[in-house]
Amino acid sequence: MDDIDRFNEDAATWDDDPDHVERARSVAGLVRQTIALGEDTHALEIGGGTGLLARALVDDLGTVVVTDVAPGMVEAARGALDDPAYAGWEARVYDIEHDPLPDERFDLVLGQLALHHMGDVATVVRRCAELLRPEGWVALVDLDHDPRGDFHASVHDFHGHDGFDRGSVLQWLEEAGLTDVAVIDAGTVTKEVGSSEQEFPLFLAIGRLPAT
Repeated sequence: MDDIDRFNEDAATWDDDPDHVERARSVAGLVRQTIALGEDTHALEIGGGTGLLARALVDDLGTVVVTDVAPGMVEAARGALDDPAYAGWEARVYDIEHDPLPDERFDLVLGQLALHHMGDVATVVRRCAELLRPEGWVALVDLDHDPRGDFHASVHDFHGHDGFDRGSVLQWLEEAGLTDVAVIDAGTVTKEVGSSEQEFPLFLAIGRLPAT
């Protein structure tokens, strides 16, 4: 089963997992502390699944486009966005790595645990930067480098990345033409590995497109 099939299968019950909800709330809190947001902020969530991260920022954003490559996740996101609290929001099937870039531009491009499922991550970061309005921000959360591959040890046919070296992520942000770049601690995610639970550290990578 590949990633898309697996996420399609999990989509209907994704939001029922309290760990998923709490992680989104925690990451949203860090994004809120780090980047100035407001009711005029137009945001894009990449690899957004059901849009949990963006929805956790509903009081801090204006309009949002939630995207994912898994149609099942996008369908679940659309169901969640039917709530009047998300008026003007939408969900689309979209592959940030391979699909043509839309004409639309955003004040914020955010993602949570999406990069490690992608191939050429440096290109993905650059494409995220290309979707920004002047002075817009990229905010991407993912796993620190997991040299033994424990996080995905139980996932059959996982072909993504076992986390990332923070120095490499910082370099990708800079090469994408972003300023005010930083890669900071973003808490941990707990996962059962073998017969015990293990904590895996997360980072938040941010960068801003200059005004000119």
